[in-house]
Amino acid sequence: MQKTLLIIGILVVTLFSTACVNKFAVQELNNNAKSLIAEGRLDDAIARLESSIDLDENVYETHYNLAVVYIQAKKYDKAIKSLEKVNELNPDFADAYYSMAVAYEDKAVDIIDGNVNDEDNNQDEDKQEVEQQDGKRVLTDTEKIQICDNLTTAIDFYNKYLSKNTNAADKDKVNEKIETLNKDLVTYSVDTPSDVKVR
Repeated sequence: MQKTLLIIGILVVTLFSTACVNKFAVQELNNNAKSLIAEGRLDDAIARLESSIDLDENVYETHYNLAVVYIQAKKYDKAIKSLEKVNELNPDFADAYYSMAVAYEDKAVDIIDGNVNDEDNNQDEDKQEVEQQDGKRVLTDTEKIQICDNLTTAIDFYNKYLSKNTNAADKDKVNEKIETLNKDLVTYSVDTPSDVKVR
């Protein structure tokens, strides 16, 4: 009986120690990542944060930090996936909704600017000649639909942010952003055939 209690005691201490070591290691990796971000070393910061998630995938802050770095690195689909995990772990964390809106908005802006270089984007490697009109790139209907889809989703997430953070200090700024994006939706909307749906 005493041996059994001793073994159970050792196991409990071991589990507790491991949890404490993992928590410390996760915090250390997150701190290292912040330093790397400040230095502009985004790929290294991503590697640190991914290692941190490997140690403990239930720390929503780590997923959030990783998403923010992914957005800076223009890896929007990966950022969105990380933010979905944040929402799963902590659905009341308002900043995740704001960052999700930023990811979708930036995705739309990159299409508008012709800077679609996200590794997750399904763009052809062989780019055809871009049509120009008055020195500006002409967007295809497919691009306009993608832009509108991303802008609509961004608006939805800005609204979710405001609903989660009713006393947001930046409420007026976010409402102005939503108004601007709604105007952009009109600018980039396209008359589509009935079998193509735009949200």
